[in-house]
Amino acid sequence: MTASAIPSSSTTHQNTKTRRILPIEEALRWCVRDELPKRCNDGGLICGGGAPVHPMWAGGLFTKVDNWNREPGMPLALGDPSPDALVIESELLLLGQEIKRADAGLGQQPLDLSSYEIGHGLGPSVRVDPIIAQVRRDVVERIITLVRREAVSWLLTCAVKGGRPDHGGPAECESVKGTRGQVTLWLTVSAQAGTGPDGEPWFITTDQKTTPASGGIYRKGTFCKLHWVRDIDSVAEDRARYAVWHAALALLASRLKGLATLAVGPPAAPATPWISEPTPPTVLRSLLPANDPGLAPLRMAPLRHLPRPVSPVRRIDPATYPNAA
Repeated sequence: MTASAIPSSSTTHQNTKTRRILPIEEALRWCVRDELPKRCNDGGLICGGGAPVHPMWAGGLFTKVDNWNREPGMPLALGDPSPDALVIESELLLLGQEIKRADAGLGQQPLDLSSYEIGHGLGPSVRVDPIIAQVRRDVVERIITLVRREAVSWLLTCAVKGGRPDHGGPAECESVKGTRGQVTLWLTVSAQAGTGPDGEPWFITTDQKTTPASGGIYRKGTFCKLHWVRDIDSVAEDRARYAVWHAALALLASRLKGLATLAVGPPAAPATPWISEPTPPTVLRSLLPANDPGLAPLRMAPLRHLPRPVSPVRRIDPATYPNAA
C-alpha cells in the first residue's frame, strides 16, 4: 500500500458540506413556504392543513375519498421538514413569546427601534419647538408599542408573499375644493363683538370664504385649506411596521448562526428607506427673471410652391383657321 493510498485525516472535499448563503428574508421564505408545510397537523407555527374533503362528499352525494387532491406519495414523498427549518420556527416562536412577556412587564423588549428614526421629518426639531417635538415622540412611541406586537405575524406574511412592508412614502395632502371643482379660498376676518369690563374691545375671528380681488391677484392673508389624504400618524405607523419587521429580521439573523445547511446573512432590505432613499425628482423653478421673455422662438419661412412654367404662345394665321381646325 503506497503512501498516496493512505486516507488522510484532514477534511477532504467529499466530506465537506457546503452551506447555502442566504439573507434572512430568503431563509424565512424557504422555511415558511417550502419546508414547514410538509408536516401534518402538530400544533406548530405552520401546518399542512386539515384532512382533505371532496366538495361533492361534503354535499352528501357519495362516500368520502381520502387524498383526492394529492398525487400518490405526497406529501410523504417530500420527506420531513429540514432540521434547519425547525430551528428557524423555534426562534420565531421564542421571539413572539419574548415580545409578549415584555408587553406584560416581565422582561426586556427584544426589539430596539431607537436607531430607526421613525419620526424623521414628521415634525419640528427640539430646537424649533420642544413641546410639539415631545408630543410627536410620545405619539410615535404609542404607535411602536401597538405595532411591535405584530412582529411575528408580519414576518410570516412577508415570507409567504416574498416581499417587504411598504413604508408608504411621505405625507400627502390636497387643497379643499368646492362643489364645482375649484379650490376654495379663505380669509381670516376679525369683527368687534363688544367691549370688556376694562373698556377694551373684544373681537371674534372667523375664516370666511373669499374670491380673488382680480385675475391672479389675491387679498393679503388669503389661504386655502388642506385635506390630508395621508397624515403623519399614518406615515409613522407604516414606518414603525417596517422598522419592527427589519429589527426582527436582524435579531433572527444574529441568532441563526449554527445552522447545518444554511449560512444566514443580515437583511438585504435597507434599515431606513425613508432616510437612505434618494429624494424624488421635483420640478425646478425657472431661473429666468419674470420680465425676461427669453429667447425669441425661431421663425421659419413658409414653403412656397414653384410657379408653373409659361407655355409658348401659339400663333395662328386667320387665313388658315379651317386648316387649324
